[in-house]
Amino acid sequence: MKYQTFIGLEIHIHLITDTKIFCGCKNQFGDAPNTNVCPVCMGYPGSLPSLNEEAVRKSYMVAMALKCHLNKTALFDRKNYYYPDLPKNYQITQFESPFGINGTMDLELADGTIKPIRFHDVHLEEDAGKMIHEGYQSKIDYNRTGAPLLEVVTEPDLATGEEAELFLQQFRRMIRYLGVCDGNMEEGSMRCDANISLNTPGAGLGRKAEVKNLNSSRNVRKSLEFEQKRQARILDKGDTVTQETRLWDESKSKTSSMRSKESAHDYRYFPEPDLPPYTPTAEFLKEVEESLVELPLLRKKRLIEEYKLTEAQGIFVSDEKETADFFEKAVKAGTPAGTAASWLSSEIQKYLNQSGEIISETKLTPERLASLTALIAQDKISNKMGKKVLELIFTEDKDPEEIVKAQGMEQVGDAGELGGIIQSIFDANPQVIEAIKGGDKKQTGFLMGQIMKATGGSANPKMAQQIIAEKLKG
Repeated sequence: MKYQTFIGLEIHIHLITDTKIFCGCKNQFGDAPNTNVCPVCMGYPGSLPSLNEEAVRKSYMVAMALKCHLNKTALFDRKNYYYPDLPKNYQITQFESPFGINGTMDLELADGTIKPIRFHDVHLEEDAGKMIHEGYQSKIDYNRTGAPLLEVVTEPDLATGEEAELFLQQFRRMIRYLGVCDGNMEEGSMRCDANISLNTPGAGLGRKAEVKNLNSSRNVRKSLEFEQKRQARILDKGDTVTQETRLWDESKSKTSSMRSKESAHDYRYFPEPDLPPYTPTAEFLKEVEESLVELPLLRKKRLIEEYKLTEAQGIFVSDEKETADFFEKAVKAGTPAGTAASWLSSEIQKYLNQSGEIISETKLTPERLASLTALIAQDKISNKMGKKVLELIFTEDKDPEEIVKAQGMEQVGDAGELGGIIQSIFDANPQVIEAIKGGDKKQTGFLMGQIMKATGGSANPKMAQQIIAEKLKG
């Protein structure tokens, strides 16, 4: 290894709250531009901020989930800079004493090994507006101004673009489990800047470049792989890497220089005079701690061990909290674990992909899945019929037994009744029977087709095959 790579991420997540961080304006994506604004978030003279308790609670949830040291007193500061999307010309943030510092999260690498990633801090701040560039015009939507934004800063513990991509995916899964953010990078509710530096092994950090404009975990990986090669070429020539901010151009798959990298003193931080220090009570911290859930990596391991799932099943079932919750409730209702995982990853997921719903929004309940799989296991309906029943559960909001009865789907499982149907098909197709006896086994498929046609697809396949075999022997 000629150069050692150091990668750190600055992840911003929009917290799910009804209102903005310091005012009563709606915190909502997609509304008409500049409709969710007021004197406070627009920085009008004389307006005063009021801290959003729900934003604070969710900030502490993330800090606790990342095993941070929680500061006894958290302070707010003003970060001063001028930009058109920042109407105050300063941003209220946390600099000297954020909510949490010195955290850690286990990153599961592609080969299954665990790599601890350290966090420098978790701090709460207000977001800026959004600039929209159209040809020679730039427009500004201030709806996002003042939205509660939690910034999570890692130490430079990541070594490759692939690790950074995996880390972002697993971090996104964690915040979705916690219910603090939807993690939608395309809509900007989760954003990421990446810092990367190279140096000779053992020499410590090099001069870093910060890469912005990253709207997916894939682009984080691609941009860091490009930067790794770019900086290596500079060092190979004996030159020095410029410490700067660079933009990722997805269309060209390359980064380009944006501006020199600022230092903390460039922002002239000073304490926010309109917000008092925040000191969480013991009762508040206990309440937050009790609201935490089992996190994705731990849940995946437990599901695999407890329910004897395959690695692939464990990964799928634990990917979304709603899926994992549904799975465990379905097993408790009587669905075999492997069967539940199989249906969730195939037919149920197919419907969710088409409808755009999450499983908790559908008409399928864990109890209905248990009932459906029991009907199949008891040979009352075939697996093929089961898929049709599932479709009707989604569209008609009825229980499986009710659907089977109304649609006449129950399999013909009476040996006498099915034997009579099969005998009539034998009598009508003597040449087919002779061909099968002569060794043409493909004709058995023809017989099964005729049986299904005669019974409207309701014949028990296993019983039908058994009767066919017995009749051919006779």
